Amino acid sequence: MARVIVVGLAKSGIEAARLLAGRKETVFITEFKDDAASRKSASLLVTEGAVKPQDIELGCHTDKFIKKADLMVVSPGVRRDAMPIKLAEARKIPVISELELAYTMCPAPIVAVTGTSGKTTTTTLIGQMLKAAGFNAIICGNIGSPFSGEIKKIKKDSVVVLEVSSFQLEFIDKFKPRVSVILNISDNHLDRHKDMNEYITAKCRIFLNQDEGDTLLLNRNDELLREIAGVVKGPKVEFFNEYKDFSSRHKILNDDFLASLSAASIMGADEAGMLEVLKNFKGIEHRLEHVANIDGVDFVNDSKATTISSMEWALKSLEENIVLIAGGRYKGGDFGLLKSLVAKKVDCIISIGEARPQIKSGLDGVKPIIEANSFSEAVAEGFKRAKKGGRVLLSPGCSSFDMFENYEERGKMFKDIVKEIASLRSQ
Repeated sequence: MARVIVVGLAKSGIEAARLLAGRKETVFITEFKDDAASRKSASLLVTEGAVKPQDIELGCHTDKFIKKADLMVVSPGVRRDAMPIKLAEARKIPVISELELAYTMCPAPIVAVTGTSGKTTTTTLIGQMLKAAGFNAIICGNIGSPFSGEIKKIKKDSVVVLEVSSFQLEFIDKFKPRVSVILNISDNHLDRHKDMNEYITAKCRIFLNQDEGDTLLLNRNDELLREIAGVVKGPKVEFFNEYKDFSSRHKILNDDFLASLSAASIMGADEAGMLEVLKNFKGIEHRLEHVANIDGVDFVNDSKATTISSMEWALKSLEENIVLIAGGRYKGGDFGLLKSLVAKKVDCIISIGEARPQIKSGLDGVKPIIEANSFSEAVAEGFKRAKKGGRVLLSPGCSSFDMFENYEERGKMFKDIVKEIASLRSQ
């Protein structure tokens, strides 16, 4: 029976603790926060019998506590330079991610999807296509439920479809997907990774253990991924833009759709069924989600756009006359790269949160920029400045953590405010 310490008490940490307890390991938990949410999670795990009260450390990370462990499991939110990891490495305690932990207990083949943007849409579509083909597809990871929380549902004849972030890949060891997908790579998470090279390296770990029986799907239109394709050793490399000529045969240009078709096809889904899934696909919540039309103005919730490249994709996907609500916690990258696109598509920018200086620096002089002091003020100002026939687009290009718990909460608040505006206009 190993002594395993779990770092972090968010969703991934909770499910990792449950999984470890289920295989009779002795579980310890260390969490830097000591707030109501952390105490509630700790109490829940104690009640379930997953961990003993004396084996939980809240509000700090101490060497005295960590030295008890034979293994450390870290949640995605834990930085590589965090104190518990430093303490573990100093004591030569192995460190793995929650993703790696779940992989060691997974009996089914895996399709893993990563990239700077488009992961959730692609992961969702692959899962839906496989289900339509009769597969027992389990969609999890960085989307919905943590991988560890789904292990009990996964059988040998299942197919696991995982959305995977660079954070989750940092601490893998043997993780080996049957099919791995890298959609694109651009500036992101430079608030977490020390530079672009570290971010790229983390992303490329997705195919670290793949061999000739596996497939790596890359984006031919991404210059960096074309370079990577030339040096990959192990898996068979395919470009999803070209695979089975889906693009030209069916007039499909969307990279997420082409990646989904390619991955699901490799796993055995039939073409007619996959195309039917695409035909009926309504999108996902918080990704270019149409919320309402008020007095001729569309409100679009793209709260999941936490990167500048995701914002770019949103702007390219919509027609002109956009009032753009952007900002939050800056993750790195240059808003100035969007100057020509903003000049063409956007009438006005409403900036919010900590990233207001970066937005002003990158886009000043391109279109008017109004700095809002609150989220509700931003939405109201957006409606005030929108033209009839135009749209108010929430596509932040930043994380939500300066103002919200997550992007879902940000998107929900946007929708709630829009509903309030609609209610007032109907009175």
